[in-house]
Amino acid sequence: MNERHAPVRTPSAKGRWTRSLLAVALAAGAVVPAGNAVAQGVDDPAATPISLSVPSHGDGATLTDGHQGFSVESADFAHGFLTEDLMAQRMKTLGHNGVLRLGGYSMDLVWPAFGTYAGSPAPAEAIGGTVDQSDLDALKALLRATGWKATLGVPLKAVIDQAKLKDPTKDPAPAVTMDQVIAEVKAAHATLGDDLLSVEVGNEFDNVTTLTGAEMWNTMKSYQAAIRAAVPHAKIRVAGPSANTAATNTKLQDVSSAALADSSGKPQSILSELSSHLYPGSHCGTSTMTIPQLMSADTYTRTRTKLDGIRAIGEQFGGRIPMTINESNSASCSGQPGASDSYATSLWSLDYLLQTAQSGIDRVEFHTNTAAVCGDFKPRTSADYPISYRYYGAFCAPDETELRAGRLSAAPLYYGLWAFHQVPQGRFVDLAPADADLATVRAYGIEGRDRSLTVVLINVQDPATAGSSDDSVTLTLPKGYRKGRTVTLSSSAPQGLASPDAGQITLGGASVTPTGAPSGRPTAVPVPVGHGATTVDVAAGTAQIITFTR
Repeated sequence: MNERHAPVRTPSAKGRWTRSLLAVALAAGAVVPAGNAVAQGVDDPAATPISLSVPSHGDGATLTDGHQGFSVESADFAHGFLTEDLMAQRMKTLGHNGVLRLGGYSMDLVWPAFGTYAGSPAPAEAIGGTVDQSDLDALKALLRATGWKATLGVPLKAVIDQAKLKDPTKDPAPAVTMDQVIAEVKAAHATLGDDLLSVEVGNEFDNVTTLTGAEMWNTMKSYQAAIRAAVPHAKIRVAGPSANTAATNTKLQDVSSAALADSSGKPQSILSELSSHLYPGSHCGTSTMTIPQLMSADTYTRTRTKLDGIRAIGEQFGGRIPMTINESNSASCSGQPGASDSYATSLWSLDYLLQTAQSGIDRVEFHTNTAAVCGDFKPRTSADYPISYRYYGAFCAPDETELRAGRLSAAPLYYGLWAFHQVPQGRFVDLAPADADLATVRAYGIEGRDRSLTVVLINVQDPATAGSSDDSVTLTLPKGYRKGRTVTLSSSAPQGLASPDAGQITLGGASVTPTGAPSGRPTAVPVPVGHGATTVDVAAGTAQIITFTR
């Protein structure tokens, strides 16, 4: 196979917006001055040199193989969609250490049929379906086939004081008891063993109840105490509070403050993780989200503020409790049509995963359908609700025949997750454009465990929009890096970021087949390095994952 070189240009080339990322000067304490020879000769008046000084070793957060996972509705679980045949390959393509969260809004709308409740008829309110032993058996096979683990969401609304519900008439919950919850957890542990990471108590308690942070903490403690009494040797802890997607972290802080003030025990003996939800946009009610909003510098900086707040709360616990975003995607309430199902989400999800990992978040789980026919989302009261399309879904089938055959096409979002999986594990180095440049470019650097250096460059401009431009990125490399290879994420669709056609997307020339497996390994092409520097063109609406070796 003949290899072609990645586009490489001199910093003075015309017709491009030239950026000098004077990056990755890994010599200890080294500072690359703005007048460095690599930046000299730039005669494009629009060029904005960016000088970055990076420590000799990556000393930021650690990027791990288990950073990304999926969140799925309890209704999908109850309807038997979490099977090895349907889901295994789609999970394995993204790695072997992911986490599958079972929960979401339908957490309070399913009927657990275990123990003395096994075989009991589900009440009319259980519109999410019935969860029984057959579902756990299928989940066990799926986890064993993939290496993934699971967190189990259990009902909250029916168990607490009903006077604490905000609106008892909205999607009334079936009358699930604490004993019924415990019977499900016992069965889950007996079936899954250590593959059951934790038990999540309710979904977005602040949206459906009036519980204060202290009351929610006490509720979580009561669940964990009941679980411990039922399975004392399992050491099962609970996850929460899974508060809503507000820009602030007020509810998370309220629960955390109550936990820290509780002298009856250590929070880490109760909590397996402190979970939050985050969607940068919304499709709830009359809310809408556009592609320019999703890709904007404002969305990036607002997300950064949210993540900084989560990290600060984690530090209050001395870093002893994982901080997770266990439900996330581009826009809440099933996603925004025309945006959440567009190529833009390929670039956004790659950027978002790197941003969350760099911030110190331990794990992000993308909320998705597991078995869906592409098309309009159905209301919860519809019989087709469990197989209806969520616009932010990672995969879907073009029709029911394909769905029954288990052929689910990768959506644009999935390509961003797959691209993220190509980034080697390691520690982040300080490589970031100034805020003024975020409207056009995002950049990340990771020092691998083998001392390789991977730089991810994302041009977030829409190639279908007038005025968009390629970035000519000049990288000044540390001493010793002599070779580079890059994998490119791109779409050939003329609609640019707005294209819903995942069939036009490739990662290193490869695509994802309807079986969930890649068509081939993404091809990395050479990036010439000379005199400790290289210049790489990053076309509008593309991302490059460049790995440098010595």
